[in-house]
Amino acid sequence: MINGADIYIRFLNGDKEAFVELIREYKSGLLLFINTFVKNIHLSEEAADETFLKLYVDKPKYKSEYSFKTWLYTIGRNTALNYLKKNRFHSDSPIEDYFYISDNIDIEAEYIRSEQKMIVNNAMKALKKEYAQVLYLKYFEDLRSEDIAQIMDKSKRQISDLLYRAKQALKAELETRDNNG
Repeated sequence: MINGADIYIRFLNGDKEAFVELIREYKSGLLLFINTFVKNIHLSEEAADETFLKLYVDKPKYKSEYSFKTWLYTIGRNTALNYLKKNRFHSDSPIEDYFYISDNIDIEAEYIRSEQKMIVNNAMKALKKEYAQVLYLKYFEDLRSEDIAQIMDKSKRQISDLLYRAKQALKAELETRDNNG
């Protein structure tokens, strides 16, 4: 298992290749997380790049009481929110356009999974931003509630309640879409 904290410490100690490893390991997930509230893949990419630029230039101290991913996503969230305030730009770019299909997987099975992802992602776009964020962090990034609470700046209890309401909202949205289509 990749330990982002160790890689980051190597970077802080002068190993420039370690920074490339961080980007390779965490950029895609950070980008998709940021896109849950920016809703524009190009702006999300800029905010993710700016997050990594902050790490490279400012070299903030890693807070070891959280996992590295939690710490990084918190910086990414704050960067993206500042970016949104600065640019005041919102868009509804479809996230399903940015999932990549692996060539070594059964094409039919992958197509079905891809369709399911598209349905879920389209339904998630219809949810409140907080609902989409908590669902993404829990089920796409597989983070613990404590980590999600840190990233979203909420208590663990608030995350538990938010996750429950988000799942209910997603279920209702999927049922509505199923009945209409």
